[in-house]
Amino acid sequence: MSAVIFDLDGTLIDSKDVMRSAYFAAYDEVVGDGAPPPFSEYCRYLGQSFPNIMRQMGLPLEMHAAFKRESIRNMHRVRVFDGIVAMLEALSLRRVPMAIATGKDHARAVALLEHLRIDCHFAMVLGSDDVPNQKPAPDMALRIADALALTPADTLFVGDAAADLECGARAGMKTALALWDHPPAHVLAMPVDVRFAAPADLLSLLRMPLSCVLS
Repeated sequence: MSAVIFDLDGTLIDSKDVMRSAYFAAYDEVVGDGAPPPFSEYCRYLGQSFPNIMRQMGLPLEMHAAFKRESIRNMHRVRVFDGIVAMLEALSLRRVPMAIATGKDHARAVALLEHLRIDCHFAMVLGSDDVPNQKPAPDMALRIADALALTPADTLFVGDAAADLECGARAGMKTALALWDHPPAHVLAMPVDVRFAAPADLLSLLRMPLSCVLS
C-alpha cells in the first residue's frame, strides 16, 4: 500500500447527528410543509455533494445555504471516531501519503479537520467544489493521484458510502469499506476489495502489496 485516500463523514469523523439536525433545520426552513423530513432517503446518497443529493431527491437547492449554516454552527459536536487518530499517526509515522476526498465543500472540510486537529496528516484535501464531477465519478480520486504522483493501483480508497466505493473503483484503486459507522444494507452488498471492522485493521496492509488484497 503506497497511499490512502479517505472519505471524511462516516469514515474519519462521526457527524451523523449534526448532519441530521442541519438537514431537518434546512428542510423546515425552506420546504416547511409540516411533513417529516425524508432523512433516510437523504442517507442513501451520502458521499455525494449536498446540491447533487437535493437534485436527486427533487428538493430545492436553497436548502444548501441553511444546511451549511447549521452544520458550521454545530461543528463543535462532531468527533473523530475511536481509533482514527492512532491510525493516522501510525500511517504518518511510516510516511504513507494520505488525502481526503469528501462530499463537503472544501472550506468546511478544512475547517473541520483543523478543528479536530487532524489536518496535519493530509497532503491534500478535495471538496465537492474542487472538481466539476463529484463522487461517485472518479474525478476526485484521479486528481489526487495526479497531484501527489500516486499509482492508482497501489492506492487504497477508504469510505463508508456507495459513492466512495464507486469513485475509488472507477479510478482503478483498491476500495475499502469502513464498517464502524454501520453502513446500510445496499452499501454492504456492494463489491469491495477489503472491509475494515476497526481503523486499526487498515494497518495490517502496511507491509502488503495491494495486489495481494483479496475481496
